[in-house]
Amino acid sequence: MKILLINPNSGFLIDDKVFPSLGILYLSAYLKKNGYHDIELLDLNGGHVLPGSVDADIVGFYSNTPQFPKAVDIAKKIKNINKAKDPLYVIGGPHVSGKPQDAFEDFDIIVTGEGEMALLDIVRKKAAGKDREAREARVVNNSYVKDIDHFPFPDRDLIDVRSYKYFVNEKLATTLITSRGCPFSCNFCANNAWGKTLRMRSARNVFEEVYMLKEKYGYDSFMFFDDTMTVNKKRMAAICDLLKDLRVVYRCFIRSDTVDMDIMKKMKSSGCVEVGIGIESGSQRILDIVQKGETVEQNLKAVRLCHSLGIRVKGFFVIGLPGENEESIRETIEFLDKAELEDIDVTIYKPYPGSHIYRNKKDFDIKFEDDYEHAWYKGKPGDYMTTVSTKGLSSDDILRFRDKIEKIFKNESKLG
Repeated sequence: MKILLINPNSGFLIDDKVFPSLGILYLSAYLKKNGYHDIELLDLNGGHVLPGSVDADIVGFYSNTPQFPKAVDIAKKIKNINKAKDPLYVIGGPHVSGKPQDAFEDFDIIVTGEGEMALLDIVRKKAAGKDREAREARVVNNSYVKDIDHFPFPDRDLIDVRSYKYFVNEKLATTLITSRGCPFSCNFCANNAWGKTLRMRSARNVFEEVYMLKEKYGYDSFMFFDDTMTVNKKRMAAICDLLKDLRVVYRCFIRSDTVDMDIMKKMKSSGCVEVGIGIESGSQRILDIVQKGETVEQNLKAVRLCHSLGIRVKGFFVIGLPGENEESIRETIEFLDKAELEDIDVTIYKPYPGSHIYRNKKDFDIKFEDDYEHAWYKGKPGDYMTTVSTKGLSSDDILRFRDKIEKIFKNESKLG
């Protein structure tokens, strides 16, 4: 059994080879744990291109929404150059988890939700010659595993892990994720692949992965990619206690309503040097519309708490959420003036398949079109495009305000 896993390129990014695709590496690790070792990863980022021939029994794709047109194009090219072969074409990831029908024409099997167990079942059927049975399933809606300590660590031996360039405190860092799912109800979010049910790895399991990455690959700088690292403060405190003696530095994401002085002190003492906070907007009206469940004052308080401990803060803002107008833009600018953040990301809202707003467009002050090719929310300055508009702001207005905010506050950032 030869298995080829493909991560389509993300050419819209400033640098498309910053983070390895942990989801794909988890798939590989799980297949190997169950006896399937002939696995290759084709990561088409970093200038890599599709080879002239592909020899595989299963070709599996990961795809988020802006990658989806690339995934379709790559699948068609492989079918064209491999007319004599008949592999199973499988696709999973956030986009098809939210809108599987988009992939019906070009892929044999669509995996929605968590992928490890579903892909293992597909591989076993293919190995047993049950191609027809595998294809008949068409859409595999995989159930979620409650105990995610069950999964082996991502198969980083499948890649040249140190060729991915991300830095924390000017040290080459790598990524890991310690939970799956999100318990919050922000209606702009499409958490399609891992769902709303939060499942967390144990503190000991997290420590063992960090220790392994330090000993085997030489990392002592890390980025935790959980949506919110501090949902369970007791678990976070236990992780901090275990990390403290490793002398590592790290960055992670938090929500303002999940932190207090005690947990932030713990994080600081264990090596946390920077946090990212999804502030989204400086307008309470906008936060309420998108059911963020936080207040502007909570966000400002959390920023100042981190600053009091010497922890840097990167704020994430979204322009073009439902109801956005010039007043809410002004409130966001006022918030940024007060917060004095070290760094910011300012993105244009892109309603993704699976999100509440995408599914219930008529209930919100927003207009948008499906434009997957330009559906990225983070990319190269000067290349941003949008089809989103509200009653108060046209698409051009939203783009203009995004660029204005970035020009004013990104250029003043201490991180560049």
